[in-house]
Amino acid sequence: MRSRLLPVLCLSLGSSIAAGCGPAPAAGGVGQAARMDILGAAGPSEFILLTARGELVSADIEPGRVLGPDVNLGVYAAGSGRDGQAVRGVAFNQAVSVTATREGATGIFGGAPLDLSVTRADTGLRARGLVGGALSDYRVDERQIAGIIGRCSYELTRSGRYYEGPRSCGGQPHQVTVLLPRGLSSWSDAALATALGLLLGA
Repeated sequence: MRSRLLPVLCLSLGSSIAAGCGPAPAAGGVGQAARMDILGAAGPSEFILLTARGELVSADIEPGRVLGPDVNLGVYAAGSGRDGQAVRGVAFNQAVSVTATREGATGIFGGAPLDLSVTRADTGLRARGLVGGALSDYRVDERQIAGIIGRCSYELTRSGRYYEGPRSCGGQPHQVTVLLPRGLSSWSDAALATALGLLLGA
């Protein structure tokens, strides 16, 4: 994950999150008090990924955009006649150009293919295919975020407002917390799967 450590990221975040940034985390990671401050400061449209090692990814997610220190994406009508949406911009210094339809999403992320088949079951969705050229198969619903997303694997279980559990991105698993904003419910399934694939799998 191309995220930044808290001491650097706090300098560039908006006031709502920066207010929750205290002293640099200890070598062992971010403390529980700082963690709760950061998560508690998140606004209703804020996406947060926070690791026990002190890495933080933050982005404001609204119907037409995803905007954060490392992400600047726009969501536009694709004019395909199939309720298509185009997701374009930059994520983690990589260009994004993806078209999402009812069946899935196809395009480019960082010069590598993003090609997802998206289906809905019960209360959530499942996406299978490629994210940045890496084989991916993940589920997102009211209970869990689980599976392989890009180069990372997740086994997160929902606890209150948050999803918590282990993540591995090619090394030893470590604990992460993910906060998803309510605004994502207004996105199409394929656009949602694309946005989460970019934010969680980069």
